[in-house]
Amino acid sequence: MAVVAVVAVDGAATAAASPLTPRAAASAARPLAAAAPQISTLPNGDRVLITGSGQVSSVAVMAPDGSNVPAVRYTPNAQHSYVIPESVLAAPAQFAASQYEIPALSAPSKPAVIPHFPMGIVQINGTGMDGDPANGFTFLTNVDDSSRWNNPVPLTNGVARVAVPTGHYSATTLFTQTDPTTNIPTLRQVVQLDITVAGTGLTTVTADERAATSQVTATTPRPAVHDSGILLDNRTDLDGQTSVLISPADGPTYTTATAPAQTGTFTYQVLGWGASSPAGTADPYLYDVIFPASDHIAANQSYQIDASKLATIHNAFDNDPGFTSHKGAYVTGSVFPKGTGVSHIYPITVPGTLTTYYGPPASGAEYVRDVIPDAPSAGIEPPMIDLQTFNPAYTGPTESWRTWGHGPLTPQAGRYQGDAPCRSCTDGSTVDLGLDMLQDGNPDTVGEPIGPENSHFTVYRDGVQISSQDGSPWTEITGQSQRPGTYRLVYDQDLSQFPLAQSTATHTDITVPYTPTPDPAWTFPVDNICYARADSTTPCSILPVLNLNYQMATDDSNTSHGPVAALLLTVGHQSYGTAGANAAVTGATVSVSYDKGETWTPVSVLPAGPNHFAALWKNGAKGSSAWLKVTATDALGGSITQTVANAYTIG
Repeated sequence: MAVVAVVAVDGAATAAASPLTPRAAASAARPLAAAAPQISTLPNGDRVLITGSGQVSSVAVMAPDGSNVPAVRYTPNAQHSYVIPESVLAAPAQFAASQYEIPALSAPSKPAVIPHFPMGIVQINGTGMDGDPANGFTFLTNVDDSSRWNNPVPLTNGVARVAVPTGHYSATTLFTQTDPTTNIPTLRQVVQLDITVAGTGLTTVTADERAATSQVTATTPRPAVHDSGILLDNRTDLDGQTSVLISPADGPTYTTATAPAQTGTFTYQVLGWGASSPAGTADPYLYDVIFPASDHIAANQSYQIDASKLATIHNAFDNDPGFTSHKGAYVTGSVFPKGTGVSHIYPITVPGTLTTYYGPPASGAEYVRDVIPDAPSAGIEPPMIDLQTFNPAYTGPTESWRTWGHGPLTPQAGRYQGDAPCRSCTDGSTVDLGLDMLQDGNPDTVGEPIGPENSHFTVYRDGVQISSQDGSPWTEITGQSQRPGTYRLVYDQDLSQFPLAQSTATHTDITVPYTPTPDPAWTFPVDNICYARADSTTPCSILPVLNLNYQMATDDSNTSHGPVAALLLTVGHQSYGTAGANAAVTGATVSVSYDKGETWTPVSVLPAGPNHFAALWKNGAKGSSAWLKVTATDALGGSITQTVANAYTIG
């Protein structure tokens, strides 16, 4: 994405090569998505689906056929992050660390410094369940200063030998075997927290698979088959740097009991535990829970899922008629807002349903979820559509319903309850202006097309163009006048190269009033990310960007049946929790076209409550698609006009 920075003086703007603030520059590629997907291919052919940016992200690993692959995520520091699939863990002989380092998960490297430390030799001997030498992986960490040594060490034929700086270390060794009949992996984790490496002689570490005797299990309220899990080991050195090791627990999983660490700190957590309804269940469901962290690993690793604390989401997945495989992916996992996470890929039928039971977050971890409504049997490949939510909030043992992919899918400012970065915010003379690329019938959906989309985003200040770019509806503008004025956002998006029959193109034109003395109710939550603020401590202000929420009376293929079409339209403003504009909506119009926008027919629009409007109109010919044009205005002087090509199908 090209980011255009502009300097404006008292409303008169001229383009200038002004650098972004540090935070915005680091996040400019995808600043708004909850977890905008990227795909990296590993040497063994597995692919890493990355949702998010840098270390603040979650990863899922898939085989070439799109099925989930258990994998380790290892982040020794901000500059390096590795993803190692189960098949490589089981056969480490050909492992080369650089081939499994994922650049999209790593920050830019710091200038190289050649250290000079006293060195010692460490030999790691791996012993298997049968007492013979066993292959495995040891993650060896210097806990005096992890920058001195922190690397994955493969055990080949049961042995590894490395030269490391002397000092205190911890070692976590993973042994994995896969059942050739069921293809279910068994993982055994051997954790040794306090190892001293001297400068003379040989330090021998024995990693005995038989020491991992504590099986990690969880009991579910309803019958369910365990199919996913995440073990989190955080090792923090004396300088406060934390090395993160996330191991899969998708099959039988065992670990060793430990005492608290003597040097630095250690935390252990069952960061995620998933189980699905038995095969053939008419109404499928799954469990997705997080358990609290501890400063040691207890011998008893049996967990009880408390039904009284579970929240329930009844998910429904709607289908675009252009998606012909009827196979999708539901990706769910756990992540730390300022850390790392791992997700699991569940195949879904689209249209279809899936009920998710999830428990309270624990120790700072939160849930991430996204839906890919078209994932053919050949795997998840662009072009595709990804729909997500921002860390859905746990509000107790509640029951809710959510329909994914109910169209039309349109660019919007969004209305969020979770930890979302601000789309359009101001901080002094710095202004961020942006939209989500796709939103379904849920105002907190963050959708993005992954593939050959064509788009253009233009911004005006008081009628003067100040920004123009292809590729993304987000820009940051510096040096803005502190006088009242008006911004105008014009965004055109063409998805005709995607396998879509609906919402194939949109034109969005929004005017946003600006005041240097905003309403205090527009203050952006201080714990969320505001790129305009960068590293300052002043609170951002949320701009009153209008948001349209469409509730079409269509079926699960976004098709309207019968002679009359119906739309419930909600007009609101960009908001984050309770923060944001709440100005009255002064009017809304809806027009329909059956000749690809050549002619438009205004339709009847009736008030249906504050900021809600109901529209009814006569459907066109069966088998055709309707275009929609919607406008709205508010009491602040803001407005929005949005045109949607092929908004729905007539059946």
